[in-house]
Amino acid sequence: MTTIPVIDLTPARLEGEAGMQRVAADIDRACRESGFFVVKGHGYAREIFAEAHAASKTFFQLPLTTKNQCRLSTGATLPQDPYTPYGYSGLLEENAFAYMGQQGKPSDYVEKISAGRLILNDNESLPFPDSDLGRDLRQKLKRYYQACDAIALNLTELFTIPLGVHRTYFSERMDRANDSMRSQLYPGLSAELLNDQGMGAHTDGTVLTLLTQTAPGIQVRINEGEWVAPVTADVDHIIVNIGDLMAHWSNHEYVSTEHRVVLGSQERQSIVFFKLTNEDELVQSGNKQMDALFGRENMAA
Repeated sequence: MTTIPVIDLTPARLEGEAGMQRVAADIDRACRESGFFVVKGHGYAREIFAEAHAASKTFFQLPLTTKNQCRLSTGATLPQDPYTPYGYSGLLEENAFAYMGQQGKPSDYVEKISAGRLILNDNESLPFPDSDLGRDLRQKLKRYYQACDAIALNLTELFTIPLGVHRTYFSERMDRANDSMRSQLYPGLSAELLNDQGMGAHTDGTVLTLLTQTAPGIQVRINEGEWVAPVTADVDHIIVNIGDLMAHWSNHEYVSTEHRVVLGSQERQSIVFFKLTNEDELVQSGNKQMDALFGRENMAA
């Protein structure tokens, strides 16, 4: 494989079982070969994605003093690590290499405004600007979150077809997940920056990840070291990748692939949705359940 495949979901939505079978086979192949693919034709309005990016752009253009007021300092949503799913973080504040356990490497040139499942509750206090702009951003990101959650569940239903399990096998294990979402701004490369590292090489600790972007930047490591850039033709075309949870769940039949972001000549926005399992779900690998799930139960010893 030298490119990341683009898969049209339209037949799965409109052509019944035969269409679902064809699309599922394409997705299954991509999950096994590179762990990355791009989807279009998912059935959700382009404006959901375009408006979320537009509202995010307006937020990132605010003065730093205003954005800093959107940090989460205390509260039940703050975990015991720096990767909180709520609030603002600035350039060079996070380090994907450190997330992967690699110390002493550069931090990332990226700004973020993050939200998790609590964004679905309009009465929940979250660190957005207390203004019409902030309320608009919250609602646009809420719609984006809802669309990506539904698309992720549709994709995992397609996973079940080549795997030979019931259609709700994955969705019923993810329907209460504390998923998270990040709207991100990468600066254009300039002489003031020390390097072109938008985000260091890493894998995602998810079941699957969904990403939209306004410009190229993400690169995927395939073929034992070659870096390939997925191509998205519009803001509602979604880059999908398998995360560590799904790779483990599948005994690594599906692959969680290293990827990075390289800064380009212009600013780049991306919005990323991280799909997880329910908190009480035990994700096991190398047992009879998974052997059955991936068709190994009848294999000769």
